[in-house]
Amino acid sequence: MLVLVLALIVLTSLAYKSVLFNFFAGDDFVHLIWLKDALVNHELIWRNFHSSWLDGTTTKFYRPLISVFMVSDYVLFNKDGLGFHITNLLFHLASTVAIFFIASHLASETMRLAKGADGAALEGAIPDASFQRLWPFCAALMFGLYPLHPEAVSWITGRVDAVVTAFITLSFWCYLASRRSKNILVQSLCYVFLVLALLSKEMAITLPAVFILFEFFFPVRLSARGLSSRALLRRVTDALAPTAPFLLVIVVYFVVRLLALGTFVGGYDDSLFFISDLKNFIYVWICGLRLFIEPFNRELVSVRSWPVKLWDLSLAMAALLALGNLLFFRPLTRLYVFLAGWLVLSLLPVYKVFAIADDLQGSRLAYLATVPLAMLLCLGVIGLGKRRKPLDKGFRLIHAGIFCATAFVLLNLNNQAWVEGGKTANAIRQALSELYRKVEGDPQVLFVGLPDQEHGAYICRNALPGMTRTPQLERDVLNAIMVDRFEPIFPFAYVKESLFQDRDKIKIFRFDRAGSCFQPVDLGRIGQYPQAENSTPERKTSFTGADLREIAAAGESRGGAVKYEWTAEGLFSEGSGGRWGRPEIKLNLPKQPCFALEFVAVTLKVSEPGVVKEGLDLLYTNDLVPNYELRCRTHAHLPATTLSDGSLANQELRVILPLRSLPEWSLGGDSHGFVLKLPHDMKATLTSVEVIKPQQILPQIHFPGGGYLGSKGYLHVGKGATVDYDVSNIENATAAMAEITRANLLFEEQNSTEPSKVRGRTIELPRRKGQIKLTADMFPALGIYQMRLWAKDSHGKCFGQASDHIVIARD
Repeated sequence: MLVLVLALIVLTSLAYKSVLFNFFAGDDFVHLIWLKDALVNHELIWRNFHSSWLDGTTTKFYRPLISVFMVSDYVLFNKDGLGFHITNLLFHLASTVAIFFIASHLASETMRLAKGADGAALEGAIPDASFQRLWPFCAALMFGLYPLHPEAVSWITGRVDAVVTAFITLSFWCYLASRRSKNILVQSLCYVFLVLALLSKEMAITLPAVFILFEFFFPVRLSARGLSSRALLRRVTDALAPTAPFLLVIVVYFVVRLLALGTFVGGYDDSLFFISDLKNFIYVWICGLRLFIEPFNRELVSVRSWPVKLWDLSLAMAALLALGNLLFFRPLTRLYVFLAGWLVLSLLPVYKVFAIADDLQGSRLAYLATVPLAMLLCLGVIGLGKRRKPLDKGFRLIHAGIFCATAFVLLNLNNQAWVEGGKTANAIRQALSELYRKVEGDPQVLFVGLPDQEHGAYICRNALPGMTRTPQLERDVLNAIMVDRFEPIFPFAYVKESLFQDRDKIKIFRFDRAGSCFQPVDLGRIGQYPQAENSTPERKTSFTGADLREIAAAGESRGGAVKYEWTAEGLFSEGSGGRWGRPEIKLNLPKQPCFALEFVAVTLKVSEPGVVKEGLDLLYTNDLVPNYELRCRTHAHLPATTLSDGSLANQELRVILPLRSLPEWSLGGDSHGFVLKLPHDMKATLTSVEVIKPQQILPQIHFPGGGYLGSKGYLHVGKGATVDYDVSNIENATAAMAEITRANLLFEEQNSTEPSKVRGRTIELPRRKGQIKLTADMFPALGIYQMRLWAKDSHGKCFGQASDHIVIARD
């Protein structure tokens, strides 16, 4: 047993060797700011036990123990990230070892009940010694090497899930051990680990339910068999009796949580059941479950690579072998059902936020669920009967070895994202250090082009404030802000005009990935901004006929699936869709500063709408984004109901694509070109392209002192808070409507043509121009809200583009 445990520790440690170096990433820097203050003001540490974690106002979490471990690491290692990563690995190893002993107990309990129920009748089919040694070892090793884990283990902040899982598995191990020995110390440790788990993350609330599930399927004494209501009631009663004290602990936890947070629920939006888009919610769950069992980073590992093919083959073989064991040894049913139930309980607390992207972002939320999953995946290693053929035994061992080896390879490939992300984060810190040696004082500085993440590994998300504080930087910098390619919170579009007007007082820098340095962005060469509505443009803004031929060109026709043809009306495209992709039209507009090019309108004469729900996408390139990438784009919806009923057949459809709110576009220097992506199977003719001024289509929203050098578009609700609005510049507008999100939720798109699905309330505005008085009752919960404006026509319907948004904070 000792040899097996040591092998688990060594093999798992080797798998994470590549990420054991000094780096911080993403939210790690948020903790570094707090840790620096906490060492001076110890009350900050204690405050986590009786208020929201890290004094959070926009989110409500109760996780005080995580901060305690962060403080201990900071005291021991200070600014050396290696020590923090070693701590993460130690928690992961603790879970791995605990799983080995949990699986051993489960195997023993299964054998006990099988023999007690069926006696010698099943002697020939009873599992051999591999059940109680090889299966636990393989299950624990599969967990230790499972390729889905880098976000929880390789990212320091991801330890939240690693810590709570370690305490959950240790508590369950003690529960199983105390059930057999009745040792007071072991029983006490079970409660201690449960409390520690609850102080680490909310996921632990399901642990008593796991105990009940275990008692139901593995009762201490065998009772009458059958499915009668009386028999089931007896089983439920027997299961609840020994677990009642643990349920009492959960009740106490919720009381403490209510006192600390002011709510039982908390989280991001303080609601249990609000789902803005049920269809998308189901789709995200399906995609997440697929990645749950096929855990490889699609941005780093090809689906056609040999490790992926070997994983899929091993997965299928594991399912077949496990099914065969179940058919020949029916008492295994209780083990299978228990593990499946545990898996469901592990995912239940995160049902609203469960989402795993192709780059494995969000995978930490499934970390706990991989405990029962690893046990299920390795059930095929169990051999049945005392007289098994050597060939069968050898096949199962080879299969288990290949399965775990493939997991080791995929884990290393997935970890490359964090290795490269860590190196990039270190390069950015070095570049910031060099920049601020040249920049005197603490002027207003805006950074663009810093990578939010790289192949799923967080780099600069929420990181800049921590990167620009000591000891990460030689001195504290307070006036540095980062904007991303799509900034969902910071009202970038709203502050654009003030950014230009105060350009002499604000320094803007663009990160050069190739040179690992910062390049200045000069807004002075743009000329006039915003351009007057009736001013004569410096360059052509409308392209039809011969002018359209100069800027538009057919895109790629992979496999001949898309056909292009110039007609008298414009450029016709016919896309057959499928695996060859969507029809593309290249647009080479005259080179100009991106900052002043904010909306592009395209007119299409649609013959067949195709997959309307895909809408239009406009990919862009500029000095900052030299190559076309799907992530660097803007999107516009198509009127699905109008197109699908055929009423627009052979009619012209004008679609406006917004670029205004994209920082990587606006601050990306000069424009290079565009690619317009049409929906699959659409048949349409591009008849015109037009560059539009925002004054023509955009509702205006404003409040005093909201510019970049002021509140930066943030408005605190208080006495006399007002917002001015104006839609009189928009043709056919007779009234307006203000749209406000729910607390701590964000508009899905900026300058959209579709109403938000996270709308909390609306304010009807009967005049085209006026003032909105904001009161506290409009914002029922503490946190941040977003607000924007819509123009309404004479029929009372919203139309056109939404205004820039502002952020409203209720403290």
